[in-house]
Amino acid sequence: MNEQHETDRNDLLSGSNLAERLLAWYQKTKRDLPWRQTKNPYEIWVSEVMLQQTQVKTVIPYYARFLRHFPTLRELGEADFEEVLTEWRGLGYYSRARRLWEGARYLLAERDGKMPDSYQELLKVPGIGKYTAGAVASFAYNQKVPAIDGNVLRVVSRLLAWQEPVESVRTYRYFAEHIAAWQPAEQAGDFNQALMELGATLCSPAKPDCLECPLAKDCLACGQGEGEVCHYPVKKPKAQRQEITRLTFVLRSGNRIYFQKRSADGMLADLWELPGVEILPGNLPEFSASDWLQLFQEAVADRSFDQSVQAAIGKGLKVEGPEWYNFSHRRWKLMWLEIEVSVNPRLSPQLSPEIGQATGSLLSSETIRETEKFYAQGQREGQEMPEMQNQHLFKSRCWLEFGELQNMPIPVAFKGVLNKVMRAGSL
Repeated sequence: MNEQHETDRNDLLSGSNLAERLLAWYQKTKRDLPWRQTKNPYEIWVSEVMLQQTQVKTVIPYYARFLRHFPTLRELGEADFEEVLTEWRGLGYYSRARRLWEGARYLLAERDGKMPDSYQELLKVPGIGKYTAGAVASFAYNQKVPAIDGNVLRVVSRLLAWQEPVESVRTYRYFAEHIAAWQPAEQAGDFNQALMELGATLCSPAKPDCLECPLAKDCLACGQGEGEVCHYPVKKPKAQRQEITRLTFVLRSGNRIYFQKRSADGMLADLWELPGVEILPGNLPEFSASDWLQLFQEAVADRSFDQSVQAAIGKGLKVEGPEWYNFSHRRWKLMWLEIEVSVNPRLSPQLSPEIGQATGSLLSSETIRETEKFYAQGQREGQEMPEMQNQHLFKSRCWLEFGELQNMPIPVAFKGVLNKVMRAGSL
């Protein structure tokens, strides 16, 4: 590392007026956001979970609606998870709702529904990590701790002209050290918010407004010359998404479509799906009639449809698609089969809670499970939705008309398939 560069960093570390300039700018320009009007740690926690990977303008109406329904931690923890999903529907990344709910239940059991009042105690709550603990501790209790999100990583990496990947543990520790040195004890929470605000407004990823930035003269990246700022933050090369074919079964009975609930673990946990299986490699191989039935039985646990599906296989199957959908680590190529099944959906026996049980060896080598826990739910920025109807359907499977789909927590990936089915004129 260049010795002069390290000297400049040390000078920045010892600077005394950086915080003053940043806080003065923040007080004049900060956005009026609902979660900035409260010191209630539960309300701040809800906002921070909702804001993960979701734009502020999208979160605002969901935040208000959620707190109207669950105004206290106790009411959230005592609610059924289906009720929580109902209020979260359309916001996307549904695993966040589960983590929030599980954290509330933990606090009911361990702390009689009271939020911890320190960073270290917050870290003990399931689902609360370093950033969220730092945000709640500093915003609600003004504790002098860092709250390092993506915006803060970008701002600090540019201030320090940090040339190492920002995802590393060493980077986190180094940035936390600088933030601690800059952060005034009497305004710790405001300082953290100001860093985030700077990253969200002026210090943007592609078009930073250095002329308006209150910290431009402190910024080592800015001092390197025009155009250098966008070289930061340095990130590790992204792993290429794996392309997977997802064979999907659209089962119809008249004007209704069959859905089943995914398991509580893994990708798209607890959401409703058009059943299907993932197949490697990315293209569909040639399948025999028995293979098609086995794939169906892998995807759908209810055996009452087998006879109808066998009949459809005998007449020949037409595979539709593709529809593409990106997750963080993979890309789905959705192909689907539309099959009419001769069964009364209102009288069909109840599915068992276990979904997608294996029925043979065909899939063990050519398909992979959808239960790896690192998968992320795809984001959806939706509109306000009407109150959910037909609560009795929320068990482990249901039949719905197309017009009822807006009331269900269905992943966006399947909405693309359903829209194409509808446009084809079959619904």
